[in-house]
Amino acid sequence: MTGQRTKRRGAARARSAGDAGLTRDAIVEGALELIEREGAGALTMRRLGAELQVDATAFYRHFRDKDDLVLACMDRAEHLAYEVVVPRIGSSSWQDVLRAIADETWTVASTYPAVYAEAFPRTTGGPGERKMVELLLSTVAGLGLDRGTTVLLYRAYADCLLSLSGARATMQRLGPDAVAKDASAWGRIYAVLPEAEYPAARMHAAELGAVTDREIFDRVVEALIATMEAAAAAAGRATDPDRRPPDGQPR
Repeated sequence: MTGQRTKRRGAARARSAGDAGLTRDAIVEGALELIEREGAGALTMRRLGAELQVDATAFYRHFRDKDDLVLACMDRAEHLAYEVVVPRIGSSSWQDVLRAIADETWTVASTYPAVYAEAFPRTTGGPGERKMVELLLSTVAGLGLDRGTTVLLYRAYADCLLSLSGARATMQRLGPDAVAKDASAWGRIYAVLPEAEYPAARMHAAELGAVTDREIFDRVVEALIATMEAAAAAAGRATDPDRRPPDGQPR
């Protein structure tokens, strides 16, 4: 009996020692791995404690609850995107900065589809998001527009990136059967609709089935950049009616 009590006290001391060295980053990494492996529904403090071999109560020194931890995982994904984007942009034009942000957002959402599917509409408020917000907002602010227009264009761009990337991540998490079923719907359903009642859908069914999510994403990105270019050109003309940007493009 004494031996069992000694063993339990030894295990408790080992757990406490591990808990004391447990960092916020280590918790996020463990949670992110668990979410991607089994989905956000599998994440509980008890389960994560078992994964990291610490007492579950240790997490509450760093996170209020599970939701706080999920947001931290999303923020980590955004931080990873930022860390890739910054070395790429260098002296790039503002348009290429926006394209780089879009490209890496898509890539990270594809790499971490479970956390994106769970949290893409949320505001994390964490360091990763703050850095990305500052980069994107300062890029749009550099166009010289009024603050209201700057914020509207920034939000339109950021929200479209997150929404389209998050929608694709959500589909990825449904599994290959669901993805294939949805993709085939244009041929199974729309291509055989009564032509008299649905002429446009019937006519374009093949093209609807052929277009890819990435093509849609890239087209929306370019459309929003074109909108910003037009807004910057209009603002320049309003400030100086005689000013004409080289080749008709805003600088």
